[in-house]
Amino acid sequence: PLPRVFAWLERRAPRARVAAIGLGAGSIARYGRAGQDWTFYEIDPAVTRIARDPDLFTFLSGSPITYRVVQGDGRRSIASAPDGGFDLLILDAFGSDAIPTHLLTREAFTLYFSKLAPRRMALFHISNRFQDLAPVLGDLAADAGWSARTIYDDIANEADRGEKFPSTWVAMAADPSDLEDLTDNYGWKPCPRTDGGRVWSDDYADIAGILRWDRPARGTE
Repeated sequence: PLPRVFAWLERRAPRARVAAIGLGAGSIARYGRAGQDWTFYEIDPAVTRIARDPDLFTFLSGSPITYRVVQGDGRRSIASAPDGGFDLLILDAFGSDAIPTHLLTREAFTLYFSKLAPRRMALFHISNRFQDLAPVLGDLAADAGWSARTIYDDIANEADRGEKFPSTWVAMAADPSDLEDLTDNYGWKPCPRTDGGRVWSDDYADIAGILRWDRPARGTE
């Protein structure tokens, strides 16, 4: 799904400013274009060290973007960024069995949205073997008055097997028209919501309610 999002970004802001919470190996940097300025927020110094080592990974060294890594908790660190300073915000920190719930609360989302320029997008990578996070994000988007769409990108082409993994993403924007490129024709669907609709906050999260009990994991098979 990422190429379509980055094509949208290139049309909207050719010299885009991108924030990414969660560095990993830096693979998403390869979608960047020359002239773009990226800020990665990464809590683990070892991850940063490994991602920057070209003997191990070349996603960062092979990308044309200008980038910096801010070391520390993503939510705390991004709070010091200028309001309205980013054209795209990517959260890619939910793959483990112990998700950082403090990144998925009403208060956190209020912070994220304040850091985006008008008519821009937030993108969440929620592939996870243990939790179904899409309804949580659906509740948070509705609570903020934002539109949200989700996609489960399966391996449809046999030639892709061994080259990619399935993944699940959620895109959000304040104006529904900003998600018009992400249509059902490309596999994007309206984001579901939880049965109770209670929004996660700094005082409330329901991990048990989103556990996968009897269906296959989506996004990490």
